[in-house]
Amino acid sequence: TKNDRLWLRTSLRLAKLLLEQRAYPALDALLSELKRECEDDSGAVILERGTQLLEIHAMYLDMYGAQNEFKRLKDTYLQCMAIKSAIPHPRIMGFICECGGKMYMSECNWEQAKANFFDAFKNYDEAGSPQRVQVLKYLVLASLLSESEVNPLASPEAMAYVSDPAIVAITALVAAFEGQDVAKFEHTLRHNTAHIQDDPFIARYIDDLRRTLRMQALESAVMPYTRISIASLAKRLDMAPADAEQLLVALILDKRLRANIDQEQGILSLEQDTADHQQFDALNKWASNMESMLRSSIASLG
Repeated sequence: TKNDRLWLRTSLRLAKLLLEQRAYPALDALLSELKRECEDDSGAVILERGTQLLEIHAMYLDMYGAQNEFKRLKDTYLQCMAIKSAIPHPRIMGFICECGGKMYMSECNWEQAKANFFDAFKNYDEAGSPQRVQVLKYLVLASLLSESEVNPLASPEAMAYVSDPAIVAITALVAAFEGQDVAKFEHTLRHNTAHIQDDPFIARYIDDLRRTLRMQALESAVMPYTRISIASLAKRLDMAPADAEQLLVALILDKRLRANIDQEQGILSLEQDTADHQQFDALNKWASNMESMLRSSIASLG
């Protein structure tokens, strides 16, 4: 006797086994069949099977992530977010949000990645999954790259894990980042390889993190000066002069610094807003307004 519910539950368990065995061709065929059972003839989700469909999509995400098929992964993630009739297990929702966070990280969309990792952490925490600590590290990484002023480790949900060895290492990294201490940042990376750089996902963004920190440190270091040697800046921040110059150019192009560089002399000159300049700008704006009013009056009289 055909029992649709029994077949669906059994097939989902089989799909999980195929996923664990990385038997992707057989898994793809089974998932396609399962997906058809959760949709009606028009392709709309059958309401009572929304939860099963979300679980199927989660396995698709796992498979596409392992195969580096990022376009299909993004399409599947967006389909997951469109399913509103599901009541998924927090562990499944945590995995979906984690995949979304990694996807947004690959697009350098740090804010969206941060939001997804936070949702993933909350779901894993609710499910009691050990993956919550790993995702908490990813959340901190996204927060640092987004240059957020809010420390994610200060949230009530994260406070329970601050004594975890992996989180202790990340906390030291955050402290170095907030203090714009490049030497301490590099020291933390070298002495916490197991908890930071041995994670392939985090290792992929270490250079981005280092660049962000150095740009912040350079921006702060030049503020008291009108002219400063690029070589002295580079020495202070323990980097090559050529790297310092490249980062300064990026800061100028991003309009974070109003300055120009004399490459022959190796000097950075910053533009200063004096009181005279501010007064001149105000007078110029007032004169423009008066001219506009005069023209309007002449036009009305004519």
